[in-house]
Parts: sequence; structure tokens; C-alpha cells
Amino acid sequence: MAATNRVWLFRLATLVVGAALVVGVEGLLRLVPGLGPSPLVVTLAEDEASGESLYATSRFYAQRFFAQYKGRLAAAGQMGEHFFVEPAPANRYRVVFVGASTVQGFPHPRRLAAASFLQAMLADAWPEREVEVVNLGITSIASFAVAQVVEDALVLSPDLVVVYTGHNEFYGLYGAGRNQRLQYFLRQLHLTHLVDRLLGGIGTRDEPTDLIKMVAARGEVPLHGPGRATAEQSLRDNLRRVSQLCERAQVPLVLCTIVANDAGFAPVGSTEGDEAWKARVEQAAQVLTQGYVAPEDAKGALQQLEQAAALSSEHAWLWYLQGRALERLGRATEAQRAFRKARDLDIMPWRAPTAHNAVIRAVAKEHGAVLADVEVAFVDAAPTQGVGWEWMVDHVHFSVAGQALLARTVLHSIAALEAIDLGLLRSAEAYRRDLGDLPVERVVAYNKMGAMLAQAPLHQYNGHNARYLKQLAAMEGQRLSLGERRGVEQWIEQGPLVLAVADQLFTERDFARAQVHYAAALREVPFTRRGLWAAVQWGWCIKMQEMALTDKQRDEVRAALKQAGFLAHDPAVGASFADFVKGQLYHLLAEHDPALLHLERAFLAEDFRRRYALSLFQALAVELVWAGRVEDAREYARLVGGEVGQEAHFLRIVEDQLRP
Repeated sequence: MAATNRVWLFRLATLVVGAALVVGVEGLLRLVPGLGPSPLVVTLAEDEASGESLYATSRFYAQRFFAQYKGRLAAAGQMGEHFFVEPAPANRYRVVFVGASTVQGFPHPRRLAAASFLQAMLADAWPEREVEVVNLGITSIASFAVAQVVEDALVLSPDLVVVYTGHNEFYGLYGAGRNQRLQYFLRQLHLTHLVDRLLGGIGTRDEPTDLIKMVAARGEVPLHGPGRATAEQSLRDNLRRVSQLCERAQVPLVLCTIVANDAGFAPVGSTEGDEAWKARVEQAAQVLTQGYVAPEDAKGALQQLEQAAALSSEHAWLWYLQGRALERLGRATEAQRAFRKARDLDIMPWRAPTAHNAVIRAVAKEHGAVLADVEVAFVDAAPTQGVGWEWMVDHVHFSVAGQALLARTVLHSIAALEAIDLGLLRSAEAYRRDLGDLPVERVVAYNKMGAMLAQAPLHQYNGHNARYLKQLAAMEGQRLSLGERRGVEQWIEQGPLVLAVADQLFTERDFARAQVHYAAALREVPFTRRGLWAAVQWGWCIKMQEMALTDKQRDEVRAALKQAGFLAHDPAVGASFADFVKGQLYHLLAEHDPALLHLERAFLAEDFRRRYALSLFQALAVELVWAGRVEDAREYARLVGGEVGQEAHFLRIVEDQLRP
């Protein structure tokens, strides 16, 4: 007995010593900078003169949820940056918008996400406040990870938290039934990060390399298995956690119901009946998945489906096809029920079952959170048969119009909390125009979605939808100018598409269109080298159209100058480029002394001068002549002209400035 006790005491002592050793090593490793997971907020720059600091949400923060993956899936674990300056104005109202890829804005640029629309709308409806909406959408995360993001986001001291989640409980990262808390805890240890570095990623998965393959590899979710109840409970628990976090922080919470493409998107997976069942369904599918379906053909197909249903009815593909037939026959209410039934019977539920919205509504009521009933808003806006391609671009992701409707629905819920004036809102089209909803990006988005639906496992029942999206891309493509088409063709998926198109349009001297695309690029990548370039070129587009800057445009130029000031010491930007940008922007404002100071300083950097010869010298020549330094202008023209082999051209620029 004594010997047994000694053995157990030895084991306990070994366990305690081991645990203490791990805790001690972890404590030491936390002193090593850059070793652990990236924090949510990072400091980028400080302006000693103004006492202001530039911060951003780290694009690497999201990688804590993707640590076990490699390839394109790991690359997806980069969250879009949100830049902000502290100290903030006293009247700031900050909203944190949390969710997965729908919140992120996929497949659109982030400036066209609901968070951006919400910021623009709320700013109109509440002009007394300085509104800021922080987009914390992260690709493919389930509600457990969403709750973790909310907890970390409280460091931002938000005035409101908005959560849109529920579609990724089966296949998302940290989805239901995957030892969420333990897995996440171990992945956040600095010791785990050290071991990963030393051993090249212990436990890291080489396959699958992207989200489509990852979801396909996880297989089906049986209709009557425990997985569905587990997913509902996981969603319920995580939304309760979100509610409790906000309650403790005394931050109001808006919970959103979720929307799926019922009337357009077909099930990803479906059970099947016997051979007789398959024959009838196959005949109906051949009719109903073609382009135009005559009413008499739809009637015949429906009869085939009803005969199949008499044999066996609990099949997602069967109900989806019935919905299409009923829709074509004008029986829209019946079609809506069929489409929703198809979603609930999908054995690969990329779209959340309808029960998930019941969970969201129940938790909102239980905790006194404000409910933004997005599902109802979309059903009201959609045709009777249900939400379809009018508002969606795939199974759960919104079109740009859908993102705007999501934002407006959330805004109406905020009106229950704050004294905002909804009567000040403009049309959805006005907000889309201001944020830069452009055909070139719709072409790319529709092509991307069409290609996705053509992949396994989506292609089995959604081949007709893949073809439809490709047709939409072709139709949008016909609206593009020749310069826009060339810009799309030359884009290499590095940097914003709109910036590549804008540069092409500027080269072709289509300054009006270039101005619109540069404005969109400036919104898309603020506080970056590309964003500063877009600001300069945007201003030159206005100048080349011989138009004067409006007061609003002058304010935008000054905002870009402030960005350039913060980025002047960023190695990724470079001092010479910052001087170039500042000089150009001051030139556009006709503030000659600072314009000449910065342009000349940029010009005297030899490597930079050769790279940006024409863009730089065009403004510098104007400022030198204005300052009475004509001979310096000619000397600089001969210098740079000799370096690039165009001396006569650069001298002509100077002489053009001397003409009355």
C-alpha cells in the first residue's frame, strides 16, 4: 500500500513539475517579441508634432485561427487592416462589425462590405458624431472564433458591437464538435509557436490547400445524426458568450439573423432514392436546369417530380427542382417553401439550416440584445419565391446591393439605441456610387464565383448556376471600355484591380474614368504606398480635365497629406516617395512653397528620380518656374532628360511653363 502511494505521489510530483516547467518556459517566451500570435491592434507610426499616433488592426491577427494550415488556406488567414488615429475626437462613435467572409465583404473589395456602407449611412444619419466602423470579418470562421474576436475587439473600446454569424458551424474553422477551446488555447501558446518554427510547423496540414477542398474533405452531415444538434448548441453557446462579454463591458450588442440564397443556389449534397426515383428526377432536372423553360415543360417536369416524391420525398435536390418548376408556373409561395425545404435537407450544409436563425433570435431575446432581423429584410425585398441571385453571388455571400441592404438593416436596429435621423439617408445607388461599385470588379467577382461553383463538390447540382454566373460576367464585360478591358487583362492579382485599371485609363488619357477608379483605390488601400499613389493620380485626373478642386476634394487631398505624414518613415513607403506624394498634393492645392520643397527633395534622390521621371518633373517644373528659378528648371530638365534619353521632351516641359 505504501509503495502504491509512493508511486502515485511520484507521478503527481512529476506532473506538477512538468506543468510548472511548461508555465515557466511559456512565461519566458512571452518576453520574446514577435514570437506569439499577432495582437489585434498594432502601432504603426507616431507624429511628435501633433501628438497623434497611427494604429491598425493587424492583418496577421486572423492567422491564429489558421495556424494549422498551409497553402492558400493559410494565406486566407489575413484580415483586412483598419487604420485609425488616436487620440480620437471626443464625438467619435465606433462600431465593431464581427463575422466571417460575408462581413469581410467577399468576394468584393472591403470598401464595398456592409461595414463600409454602414459607416457612410450612419455618418449621414448622425452628422453630430464622427462615425467609425471597424470591419473584423475573417474568412471561414465559425461562431467560436467570432466570439474570440469580439473578446479581443473590446480593446478598441467600441460603442457598439454588431455580429453576423451562423453559416460556418459545420465546416468553418473552429466549428462545432472540434475541441474548440483546447485547440485554440494550445495554438496561442508561445511555446507552440516556437516548436512550429523549429520543426517547420508541427501538426501543420499540407492538404487541403484551399477552403473548397477543406470543406469537401469534411464530408456530409447526416440529416438525423447528432451533428446538426451539436451545431445549434455550439452557435447558442458562442452567441451567449458574445452577449455576456458585451454585458460585462457595458457595450450594446446587435445580433443579426443570417440570409442564404434559397431560390437560386442548389444544394451541395443530397440523398437519392431508388433507380425509378433517379430516372424521374433526372428527366425533370434536364428540363429545369436549362436556360429558358416553357410553362408546359415546367408542368411536365413537376409531374415527374411529384411521382418521384411519392416514392421518396426527403431529398434536397428533389425539393430544389420542385421549387424551380413551381416558380416557373407562377406558384411563388409554394416555390419558397420548396426552396427552404431543400436547404434544410442539404447533407452538405454550406448554408445554415433555417433552425440557426431561431437560435439567434432566442439568444437575442434571452440577453436583451438588439435583433437586426436581416433574414426578414431580405425576404421582404426579394420576390415571393425567396432570396436569390438578385441579392446574392453564391450560397451565402451578398451582391454589393445585398451588402448595402445588410448595412441599412443594421442601421435601423441602431435607431432603437441612438437618436439618429433615418430621414437623412440617401439611396442605395448613391452609396454604391460613392464607395466605388464598378463594373470591372463585378466582372471579376462573377467569374470567380462561376469558377467556384464549377468545382467539386459544388458542380454536381450547381453546374447550371456556374454557367449563369459566367453569363453575368460576360454581360458586365460588355459594359467596359477598351481601356478598362486592357486594365483587367494586365492585372496580376497584386494590389487592387481598380488601381491597375485606373493606371491603364490614365495612360490612355481617359481621365474621367481614371478619376473614378483612383477614388475607389484610395478608399480600398488607405495608409499604403498604393493608396498614396492613387491619391496623387486622382488629383492629376481632375487637373488634366482642367477642373478646379471643390472644397470636398481639397479636404480629401489634405487627408491624403496627413496619411503621407504618418507613412514618411515607413520603409515600405520610403522617404523619397513620401516627399514625392507630399509635393504633388501641395502642388494640387497650389501651396507652392511646400510643394517645391518636397518635389525638389524627391528629385535629388537619383534612383527615385529615374523611376518617376515624368510624373515628378511635370509638377516640379511648374513650381520652379513659379519661384523664378527658370535656369534651375532647365538644368534639372537636361539632367533627368539625359538619364532617360528624352532631354528635348523635358526641356519642352519647362518652355511650356514660360508661355503666357
